[in-house]
Amino acid sequence: MAFIDATLSQSGHRLFSAYQLLDEASRTYNPLTSLYTKIKTARKGHIDFGDDSIEAIIAEPNGDLERADTLRELRAARKYKAKADEKREAERAAALAEEENEIKAQAEGTMKECACCFGDYPLNRMVHCDAEVEMHWFCRGCALRNAETEVGQSKYELCCMSMEGCDAKFTLSQRAQFLDEKTKIALERNEQEANLRLAGIENLASCPFCPYAAEYPPVEVDREFRCQAPDCEKISCRLCKLESHIPKSCEENAKETGLSVRRRIEEAMSAALIRKCNKCGTPFIKEEGCNKMRCTLKGCGNVQCYVCSKSCDYDHFDDRGRGGKPGNCPLFESVETRHDEEVSKAEKAALEQVRAEHPEYTEDDLKVKVSENVKKDDEQRRAKDPRLNPGALGGPGAAIFRGQ
Repeated sequence: MAFIDATLSQSGHRLFSAYQLLDEASRTYNPLTSLYTKIKTARKGHIDFGDDSIEAIIAEPNGDLERADTLRELRAARKYKAKADEKREAERAAALAEEENEIKAQAEGTMKECACCFGDYPLNRMVHCDAEVEMHWFCRGCALRNAETEVGQSKYELCCMSMEGCDAKFTLSQRAQFLDEKTKIALERNEQEANLRLAGIENLASCPFCPYAAEYPPVEVDREFRCQAPDCEKISCRLCKLESHIPKSCEENAKETGLSVRRRIEEAMSAALIRKCNKCGTPFIKEEGCNKMRCTLKGCGNVQCYVCSKSCDYDHFDDRGRGGKPGNCPLFESVETRHDEEVSKAEKAALEQVRAEHPEYTEDDLKVKVSENVKKDDEQRRAKDPRLNPGALGGPGAAIFRGQ
């Protein structure tokens, strides 16, 4: 009882959250480590809070409204628990099935090594490329992570991951075995955008809420995008990528919808961090490597400088050994330092502009707050040496792009 009281107090006497905490404590009970001792004998004569009794109390026309609300919360908590239990049971059953399948595969000698992570897996739990001579086999986890990486680089073709130089791909039936719905949709969107670019359609605009795209007049002529996809049909603003707010400006809409002035500062900091391909407009961030960047989008392949965003070759930089001159943009540098300096500069400029427009705010009011956990994680990341070895990066274009 003391533990239940403490849990209720901890959750601010919100029954739903307290119920979840108590359920977790009961489900993971260990007499050696748990913070309470289970009562071995039940108290008789307790009030019946079975499902039928709860429904009857809630349905009383002149009943206690506060009590009815509490019981509705209890009913919702029980439904949430039932779904969680069902999910855990399904996961447990799936894990047992996988264990049994692996034991059977080992007995029958049908285990195979993943050509990516080199782990051994049952053959019926693996996928393969469509090479005509020798197919390469991979576990589903490696295949999915590879697909997620391709999405992050704005690509859609899933090629063989073998180190033997195989350029085969995965058939639709094989892809269906390892792609989740989210990754599948992202790949389809990347493919659609690539095909539209290759078609050479001018003034192409796309819906920010789904993959639909269409030819549109310049944004100065028409600021709204009207999606024709049957499962979307949203009208959006082509400037701020939110749902349409015409005839209001983006700034007026931001104020009316309660977007704080701090968001302007956050957006300025993000804009300083994110680059865009100066040919196709794809946003990206560099993680490591040299400052000569190649766009990974199919049909683009533009090469530009990460520092000034101009299209370039090696003679654009300061490396004499590659035709450059001292004083040019640096070919190699600490990307962490560059990002920190540019973001800090953007934050300072945005702060000054916002404070000039809103003198009622102090600098402390507008400073972007970062949690202690994020600071700790950032310190650990900075402690690691940046990998700037050009020989390990495969030349220009090997720098990693992240879709934003």
